[in-house]
Amino acid sequence: MPRFVIALFFALLFTAGAASADGTYVRLTTDAGELLLEMSSDLAPRHVDNFVHLCRSGFYDGTTFHRVIPGFMIQCGDPNSKDDVRGNDGQGGPTWADVLEPGELALVEQVREMLSAKGYAGIDDRALIKAEFNSGRHERGALSMARSQSPDSGGSQFFICVADTPHLDGKYTVFGRVVVGLDTVDAIVSVERDTRDNPLAPLRLVKASVLAGREALTDAEREALADPVVPVVAE
Repeated sequence: MPRFVIALFFALLFTAGAASADGTYVRLTTDAGELLLEMSSDLAPRHVDNFVHLCRSGFYDGTTFHRVIPGFMIQCGDPNSKDDVRGNDGQGGPTWADVLEPGELALVEQVREMLSAKGYAGIDDRALIKAEFNSGRHERGALSMARSQSPDSGGSQFFICVADTPHLDGKYTVFGRVVVGLDTVDAIVSVERDTRDNPLAPLRLVKASVLAGREALTDAEREALADPVVPVVAE
């Protein structure tokens, strides 16, 4: 296969979802209530694009808050959490089919076939996003990307800080914040949980809705945004 095809493949991966998400909000409807997130494209444009794309596609709908730790954070976004098997919650993420357009996905398959023909293992199916460490602070209400040991291992799982956690600054990618609904965050983190910090009763993210600009918000949300959000550290 011509080398330019491989080059094009990687170019597509780096430019996919590059449309600006400035002025974008995401409303999360959960079993515990609603919360409104403001995206921070200035801090982490790729993470915002990835998150917004997954929200629009319905990827997050039906996932659960599978890890909640009082005084720390709540975590969600694992597709494994949609079923009744709890043992693999926290281990899943998006595949290339979840993040690429059909033409881009076909190109991935072509590269896989070429690598296989040469005896190589090919491209893993998990779509991981490179870290975008920035000046964003992990304050109460901050939205950040969960990951494993590798900095470039994020995908879909995200967490929201319920208290200031400065030891995460510069080590995890902040890409938004809660601007309305910190009471919902507090309700989620206060539920009973098992020894793995997974809520005993599944607490679902029912719907993730992408909203373009303040004109798409409800009157109540716009009214709440009229006052500055003052982070308050949970006791």
